[in-house]
Amino acid sequence: MKRTAILIAMVAFLLLTGVALANGTPAIDWRVIGGGGGHAEAGVYGLDGTIGQPVVGTAMDTGSELCSGFWCGAAVGYRIYLPLVLRNY
Repeated sequence: MKRTAILIAMVAFLLLTGVALANGTPAIDWRVIGGGGGHAEAGVYGLDGTIGQPVVGTAMDTGSELCSGFWCGAAVGYRIYLPLVLRNY
């Protein structure tokens, strides 16, 4: 009796898995998840980062600008020229 119930459950699982896989084409929605990251520091060097944001930055069109990503609003207001050395005191 127990063996028959397990066999029926396994067959039903396999049939439902096949139906779920055959149900249309998979789609990946356009999303960005940025719920991780933090601050890392070693000696005089520091690094701030966010996990899972492959689509970040500024997109511009005629008369409009879109700034995406967690760190986009914290943009630096000056230009950086190389060589550049920064030090935390």
